[in-house]
Amino acid sequence: MKNRYVIWGLGILTIVVIALALWSMSSRAYSAENLLEASYQKGFYNLVDDVNTLNILLSKSLVTSSDSQRIMILTSIWHEAENARSSLASLPLGSRDMTNLQKFFAQMGDFSHSLAKKVSLGEQISDKEWNIIEQFKKNTQNLNRSLRELQDNVVKGRIRWERGSFAPGLGGRVQQVMADRFAAIDQRLKEEAPTITYDGPFSDHVEEITPKAITGSPIDEQEAIEKGRKFIDNPANVRYDVSVYGRTRGMVNAYSLKFAKPGAEGAEIVMDVSRQGGHVIWFLNTRDIGEQKIDIETAVDKAHKFLESRGYRNMEPTGSLREDNTVTVTFAYKQGDVLVYPDFVKVEVALDDGQVVGFDAMGYLTHHTTRKIPSTGISERQVRDGLNKRLEVRRIRKVIIPDPAMKERFCYEVDANLDDERYLIYINAQNGREEQVLKVVETDSGTMTM
Repeated sequence: MKNRYVIWGLGILTIVVIALALWSMSSRAYSAENLLEASYQKGFYNLVDDVNTLNILLSKSLVTSSDSQRIMILTSIWHEAENARSSLASLPLGSRDMTNLQKFFAQMGDFSHSLAKKVSLGEQISDKEWNIIEQFKKNTQNLNRSLRELQDNVVKGRIRWERGSFAPGLGGRVQQVMADRFAAIDQRLKEEAPTITYDGPFSDHVEEITPKAITGSPIDEQEAIEKGRKFIDNPANVRYDVSVYGRTRGMVNAYSLKFAKPGAEGAEIVMDVSRQGGHVIWFLNTRDIGEQKIDIETAVDKAHKFLESRGYRNMEPTGSLREDNTVTVTFAYKQGDVLVYPDFVKVEVALDDGQVVGFDAMGYLTHHTTRKIPSTGISERQVRDGLNKRLEVRRIRKVIIPDPAMKERFCYEVDANLDDERYLIYINAQNGREEQVLKVVETDSGTMTM
């Protein structure tokens, strides 16, 4: 009888332990879900506040008559728009793409920053630019209204972030998903927001660039294969089996080629050739690279000769980066005595035998054209006289650089040292304005600019 009581006692104890464990797991899961829900709510409420603040700042920008206030307000819009982008990015929206909302905040912030810079230089904001600010205000008011409606539903418990819940009694009930509402807002904004063009990286015209050097008649797949065969660096005369394995669509429509050794399963070389004109956009040779046997200077020379033999003339090396027994050399086109940075090509050379194993001409094919170089408005002597007196100037040369809006600036490039640190300073060759300052960082792998 005593043994029976012991067995019953152990059984009851086991049931109690299991029940406690299940309760503990459920409680922890419930707590975890509540914490997760709270973090989502925080991101959402931050976004609501950001948009409300943007609405107020945009309104103020339209009524102030003080340049100093305009600069302060427009700069605040820039910062607040970045906060809104950050808050939006923190939300669990799954696979839904909030491209239009992100673009809206990015354009609003960057456009406001460009206007603040314009006012700081003593220039006037045009009527067209004020109309864009007015449109941003209207779109922000509508967005604010939509988010406030969502906020009311969240407060009343009608909407949660997830479809299910660990909370007792809620697991079987299908919840509305907040992400669905955001997707609808994102689509509506796409239909309402204006197309804007301005001097900034998020301007709509930046997305509509037509490559300038993609010329010629359309080619078929066989022509693409022949052009690809002739273009690669093949010193061992390997007889590759070449085929088209796909077609890419985008800024440049292309045939995608693969080069395989006879009997091999995988491709050793992959390449894209433009369907218009048959221009090789890029290629990559994936062969194993052996130990280094040639120096960097020899590799740069081989890369230069490769470009010349493929029709890329007047290219000047501007930097190199070493990685895994290869070196990637960047070249820029030179028109007369002006180095044109937008027209760049990258060539990767294997340091075991000097073979070119990589090539990327997208920058060159996008921007290259014969330019009408303007006259300089200031002399090199004036540039030197206007520099910080603590700088030790190494070299000054004429260059064309791209600005964030992909417009080109004709500049003097000042290569200078401050103590043991190196800088590149770009002075507008027509008006003397300082356009950009880059710090040059020398590493064991190569030279980088920041």
